[in-house]
Amino acid sequence: MKSNPVEWIFFDVGETLVDESAPIADIISQLIRAAGRRGIAVCERDIREAWMQAHERFSPFPMADILLRLFPDDALRQAIWKEMKYRKELDKPFPEAKSLLQSLSGSYRIGVIANQSAGTVHRLESYGLMEHIEAVFSSAETGLVKPDPRLYEHALQTTGCPACKALMVGDRIDNDIVPARQVGMHALWVRQGLALRQSSPSPSLQPSGTIPSIGEMARWLELWQPTDPTRAS
Repeated sequence: MKSNPVEWIFFDVGETLVDESAPIADIISQLIRAAGRRGIAVCERDIREAWMQAHERFSPFPMADILLRLFPDDALRQAIWKEMKYRKELDKPFPEAKSLLQSLSGSYRIGVIANQSAGTVHRLESYGLMEHIEAVFSSAETGLVKPDPRLYEHALQTTGCPACKALMVGDRIDNDIVPARQVGMHALWVRQGLALRQSSPSPSLQPSGTIPSIGEMARWLELWQPTDPTRAS
């Protein structure tokens, strides 16, 4: 039987365990309508492209970048922004998420490291995911925001897990892969969502592996032959 190369697996939430495509489509529609009320025509394709380009630049606030690109006038931009609201209630777990966590929890300890608003545990409970998760480290509760490596260090220290025995799983190179590698963790990149065109800024910060969707993770773990993660300078 293959021994486990890691003790803890930490997951991001949005676009990793939880599908954000519905609220993203909704806020894009809100933007189009707000612009249309002012006689400005913008299309969904252009907004999505601008969003992906913002991720490629590692923008910490992609929507702010999109609005700045579309509406150079500050007053107009602020007025449109006030009419928009991200509806987290439209989030839903990916179909494979619950069964994946249930399966992994028999061999690994499961945690979450995520940039989330207050109430992360409650939302994970409502998705039916929390029963398989032992520890949650959310930006709202810890006061630390990805890509700050201190959030990862805090999770490792709290769980007592050595960095080399931890795997981070997330959809973003900037927020998930880079800081995890900086503190010496393994990192699996899930290329789903609007950040799928990102690339690593240096060879030492490459992901340990890449999969096209979270449903491919169990198979990846079966085939994974890890090397010692290298601490980046």
